This record gives sequence, structure tokens and C-alpha cells, in this order.
Amino acid sequence: MAVSENPRTGDKILSPILTATSSTPVKLIACAIAIGLLAGYGAVGFRLSISEIQKLFYGYGSQEILSQAANLPWWQIMAAPIIGGLIVGLFWKFVLPNYRAQGVADVMEAVIVNRGKMKLAPGIGGLFVNALTLGCGGSSGREGPVVHFCALIASQLGQRFRLPSKYYMTLIACGVSSGVAASFNAPIAGMFFALEVVVGSLATQAFAPIVIASVIGTVISRVYIGDFPAFIIPNYQIVSLWEFPAIALLGVVAAAVSLLFIWSIGFSERTIDRFRIPEVLRPAAGGVVLGTIALFFPQIIGVGYEATDNALQGHYPLLLLLLLIVVKTIAVGVTFGARFGGGFFSPSLFIGAMTGGAFGLIAATAFPEMAASHGLYAIIGMAAVASSILGAPISTILIVFELTGDYKISIAVMVAVSVATLITKHIYGRSIWQTQLLNRNVDVNESRALRQLSFLQVRGIMDREFIEIPKHTPMRELRKIVSNTNHDKFVVVEPETHEFIGRIDYSDLKTGLFGDEPQENVTALDLVHEDSPVLFPDTSLKSAVEIIEKAGIDHVPVINRANERRLIGILHHKDLLHAYNAALLSAQDDARDKVFR
Repeated sequence: MAVSENPRTGDKILSPILTATSSTPVKLIACAIAIGLLAGYGAVGFRLSISEIQKLFYGYGSQEILSQAANLPWWQIMAAPIIGGLIVGLFWKFVLPNYRAQGVADVMEAVIVNRGKMKLAPGIGGLFVNALTLGCGGSSGREGPVVHFCALIASQLGQRFRLPSKYYMTLIACGVSSGVAASFNAPIAGMFFALEVVVGSLATQAFAPIVIASVIGTVISRVYIGDFPAFIIPNYQIVSLWEFPAIALLGVVAAAVSLLFIWSIGFSERTIDRFRIPEVLRPAAGGVVLGTIALFFPQIIGVGYEATDNALQGHYPLLLLLLLIVVKTIAVGVTFGARFGGGFFSPSLFIGAMTGGAFGLIAATAFPEMAASHGLYAIIGMAAVASSILGAPISTILIVFELTGDYKISIAVMVAVSVATLITKHIYGRSIWQTQLLNRNVDVNESRALRQLSFLQVRGIMDREFIEIPKHTPMRELRKIVSNTNHDKFVVVEPETHEFIGRIDYSDLKTGLFGDEPQENVTALDLVHEDSPVLFPDTSLKSAVEIIEKAGIDHVPVINRANERRLIGILHHKDLLHAYNAALLSAQDDARDKVFR
């Protein structure tokens, strides 16, 4: 006798599997795998594209361009950044006007302002400019562009699959971790860089997908580029524990160098602005300066990893180390001020290695019996300066640990990084990327609620009902107006043009309305507060909060524009408080949902 199978048995078996595979955490793991693959190949592809462009300009595709520069004619070294600058200027003028090269700061801005949504066209255009910059001899780094491109891949994947925007931060962190891991062959550092810079915390909820993406990026890099670190470092040893005070002092020096570097980037841009060079020619003009410097110091060409490696191995004398700190800082400032592309990671490693190497030589001269090789100090200085400039101390410590595999050196690095970071945070308080964002009016240190208010305008909450009082209105008319209205918002205007003059507070009317002495000769103009602050309809609510708090008033008039001053509304303190409370609640939801539960 045949036994019929229960048709629901298969559903009972498959239902948990289908539920698990359709859950958001599983989807995020699947996205992390895809992002890790795409970002890893993207990082390798970007590196190869730089090599091909460099081959066009210099005839050599190798990263060791410094060794080949001695065989090149002077005009080629001079012409490469000029021609590259012309191409960059024409690209920004005719292909993507009003845009610029993209980097880590743009990733942070996308996460903070746009909830992780990044546009494809500017990102691809910026990638081209970044590759061209590094290939033609611009003095910047490749890791920042890699971070942006990998974050762009992650953001686009989330948008194409229409995932909720609250998961975009985790997706972008996966792309960033894969890109950094592929660049340095350092999966642990890649993971922590994403958590430290993008997520902004060591969020355990985002740990699994970020680790997966970082490992995949590292594997791809090792398959196509090789299983070796970015720098080949000799087996250095700390000679004596008495070196640790000197290492702490190196942290102080590194902080000073970092602060000067961050300042120099803004100073260079402001200085170039004063020359009023046409935007289309600005990169080429910067190329003239870069080419001239490269004739005497070819170490500044491109990412400068070969020169950094030479410093780490102790090949440079003291004078050259000191000169390279100065000329590299100038070259990086010119590169960014001239609207080239690139990032800050490689330059910070370069300058840090030169700083540490110079410090080590000076220390060895003062205390020859106790000082280690100045190559060791170059490693420590590299980490200390990079951590201060980038604002990523954990990542830089881990990069050095993964490069050296030496626990004792890592302890020395931790001391210098801690001192340098502490001083930089105390004096300035921002990384180079946070400084770039602040120049765009995005303050990463302010509360999420205030940041939301900065993107809302007064016109959205202003009161459009108010009483206009002509300036010559006598007290008897004022009594009638007050008695016939429930409003306590009175503004004085020109009767013909309705131009705003000032406000009248209810307290100013008490004596005239309820006092024993008649004040029939008093007019509205006599009672007006002409020093009243005003707002415009497009003023941000964040600015409105600051203005109202400073003035200590409950109502602020809103005028259409400065030259006409026609009154169009009133902003009340209570309405502003309601908007702020709503922003606080929204910020709490964002913080709770920024990574998956």
C-alpha cells in the first residue's frame, strides 16, 4: 500500500533556509563578498593604470621611477607634469566642470551628509584625474583614490540592489577595507582603517562583512601583485630601553611636522588663488613648479615609495632627509592647490620616514652608544607623522606591525604615535580629511542633530502670519492693534515699500497701554528695536540657532534679501526648538541603524 507524502514536509525543511538567505545580515555578507572582489580588482586595476600612464610619460611603468629618472633627459622630467596638467585642466573644463578629484574626505562626506550615496560620473572622472596625476609626476598618494573608488563601488552596489540607506555605511566600509588591504597587503590594517575612519567606531555589528571584504582584497592583491609588503624593511632592533624617551621626543617632532603639513595644504591653495590663474591652466601652472622641483629632487615624483623605502633602509644622509621633508611638503601643496588629484596617505608616509630618519641620525650623533639605526627611527617617524596627519592611529600602528612582524618595534611605534596624536589633537583637533570637510562646512565634530539642521532652511518653519505696523503709527492705533489681535509679534515697516525697520516687543508697549501717563505722542518708530538681527529664507537652521542664542530673543524677522529688506516671515525660538528635537530623534535613529543589528 503506497503511503502519500505530506506536501508540507518539503516546505518545513526549506522554510528556515529560505528565511535565512533572505535576511538582511546574509544579504550584507553576500554584498561584502561581491564588494571585496570588485574593490580588490579595482585597487589592482588602478595601480596598473597608473603604471601604464607613467609609461607614456616617462617610458617606465615600474613603481621605482626614482631609479630610472637619472636616465631621462631634463626636458622629459619637466614636460611630464606640464602636459599632464594641461590634460587635467581641459578635462575639468569641458568634461566635468565644477568637479574635482575625489578622495577619502569625499567618502566621509558621503557617509555624513548623503547617507552613503555616491554619484558614479564624478567618481569615475575623479579616478581618471587621480591616475593621470600620479602617472605624470604629480606628488600625491594612490591610497586615497583607491579608498574612494572602492567606496564608490560599494555605494553603487547598494543603490543598484536598492538596499536600505542605513546599511550603506557598512557597505562602504567593506569597500574601503578591501581597497586599503589590497594596497598595503595588510588585511588587519585595512579592516581597522574602515572602522576607524569610515564607521567612526569599532562597531562589532559591522565586523564580519568588513573582515570578509578585507581578506578578499588581500588575496586578490597577492595573486596579481605578489605576497610581499609595500615596503621591504630590514630586521631592526631597539638597542636600549633608554631609547624610549627619545622615541617619545620623536613623537613631539612628528606632531610639529604633521601640523605644518596640514597647514601647508591650505596655504598652498590660498597662495595659488592669489595669482588668479585661469582654471583650465591652473594644473599646468602647477606642473611647471613640480617639474622644476623634480629636476633637482626626483624623489617627489609620484607616490614616492622608492624614496620612502630608501629612507627606511637608512640610505639617505641627514641633509638630504631634511631637504626632502621641505620639498615634498611644497610639492604636495602645489599638487593639490593646482587641482591635480591623489591622496595624502603616501605623502604622509614619505614625510614621516624622512622625519624619523633625520631624527635618528641626530640622536645617533648625540648618543652613539644607545641609539639604534636611523632606519628604525624612520619606521617610527613614518607611523607617527601618518597617524597625526590622517587621524588614524590604530590603522597606522597595525600597518607597521604587519609590515615588520616585530612586536618590540610595534611598542616603540605605539609610544611615538600616542604622543604625536595626543599633541595634534590637543593643538589642532582635526585630521587632514576633517580639515578638507570643514572647508566645505561639514564639521565631523559637531552633533548629528546640528549637522542635520545645517541642511534645513528657515523658509521651512518660519511663520508667515505677522502684524506689520507702519513706522508713524501713533499709540492710540497701537492700542487698537494689540486689543484686536492675539499676536504678540509686531514688526515696524516703511508704509510704502514694506521694508523692514525693526521689531517691537510686547514689553515695550506695556507702559503706553496700561500706564497711568498717556503717551499719545509716541509712535511705533519711537519704540522700535532697529538693531534686531534678521534672517533670510535660505539661512540654515543651524545658523539660525546660533543667531537667536547670541541675540537672546524669541522671534527673529525673515527678510527676502539684504538689498530690499521686505519682510516675508518670522522665525520663533519654539519652532526652532521643535526642529532641533526632531533632528535629535532622527540622529538617534541613524546612530542605532548605521550598522545592521
